[in-house]
Amino acid sequence: MFDLSKLGDLSKIASEARQVQEKQERLQLEQIELLKKISQKLDQVIGLLKEE
Repeated sequence: MFDLSKLGDLSKIASEARQVQEKQERLQLEQIELLKKISQKLDQVIGLLKEE
């Protein structure tokens, strides 16, 4: 027989997993933005060095 109390536990775990996944996705987007900024700065530095 199916235990309804387990359903509540599974629902809570699923909700927590979604929250963790959303947080990880936000962090990934932040990291991507930082990497883009670093890349742009490196391109600027390379451009300046080539001018000399």
